[in-house]
Amino acid sequence: MSQPERRAAPVLSVMDMVPVSAGHSRTDALTDMIALARVADVAGYEHFWLAEHHGSTTYLSSATIVLMGQVLAATERMGVASGGIMLPNHAPLVVAEQIGTLATLYPGRVELGLGRAPGTDRLTAAALRRGASDPGRFAEEILEILTYLGDEPVPERLPGSLLLGASSAPDDAAQMPGPDAPRVRAIPGEGTHPTVWVLGSSVNGARVAGRLGLPFAVASHFAPVQAEAAIATYRSVLESRAEEAQSAQALRPVPRVAAAVNVMVAPSQDEARFLFSTAMAAAARIVGNRPAPLDPPTEDPQAWRAYAPGREAAVETAMSLSFVGTADDVASRLRELADRWDLDEILVVTYAHDPALRRRSYELLAQAWRA
Repeated sequence: MSQPERRAAPVLSVMDMVPVSAGHSRTDALTDMIALARVADVAGYEHFWLAEHHGSTTYLSSATIVLMGQVLAATERMGVASGGIMLPNHAPLVVAEQIGTLATLYPGRVELGLGRAPGTDRLTAAALRRGASDPGRFAEEILEILTYLGDEPVPERLPGSLLLGASSAPDDAAQMPGPDAPRVRAIPGEGTHPTVWVLGSSVNGARVAGRLGLPFAVASHFAPVQAEAAIATYRSVLESRAEEAQSAQALRPVPRVAAAVNVMVAPSQDEARFLFSTAMAAAARIVGNRPAPLDPPTEDPQAWRAYAPGREAAVETAMSLSFVGTADDVASRLRELADRWDLDEILVVTYAHDPALRRRSYELLAQAWRA
């Protein structure tokens, strides 16, 4: 069976974790987020994706939906997406209410990316007081959110495990209540139908996205080794679902894939490499468990190794999908990646100690992408 035709050219989007730079305040970092969003809006980026991290001294994106509202209020055109909301940390009803509120205020501009990881350490995850993050539970909660955001009130119980073929579901999970049974409603939220993405860094998230027939965004900016396998799995599972839909004369799901990549663009290759040393140091600090605000760039290309002694290979692997150089060169290589992975959207992750140079990188790339 042939693949459905996707858009002729992939789009670029911003992926932001709201980093704070050494010597800058947290207020500065949040203000810089708004400044970057305004630049991206004017430059033509498709979406502004905001991640979720908790307890981080590097990334200030703990209140993702609050930040989405700030970006929506400060911009006029581009969509704003969660990249993502981590479901182990949140009740599905609360997610639907909050995203539904934004979607009601900003029709057509809100998209919801959902992830399975807690986005933090174990102690902080426990303090968030939510449940398990296994793929079956993740899929059930996505189905619950989809129903809240649809046109009908959600039933008291959803047959999520049954739909996904999970054998561990209790027998009553498949029992739908009668018309007079209690109903839960996400108001506002009902009928807003924002696009819902499944985020993942492995084949597990890809399978969930494919089985549910939802768009898939792969976290290849920190897990590039598994990215191609995850995308292939997504397309394979989605194709199986498409064949089932065709046999049932239902609407055939169309694949939609986004991938996140690390980027640094500057007027010269040497300057881009110099500025990218900040991103390498940030990655090394995460791997080496030495978190801190973003370091200033350095002329020493190996300086980052001091933050992850003995784990240098892990850092290099995590950052292997990085595009550093002049705008034309980076744009060309991103197009090659988009063709190779058949991408619909590229999520650009850029770190710089100087927020103005970060904005410049996004501007230069957007200009080259349009050329």
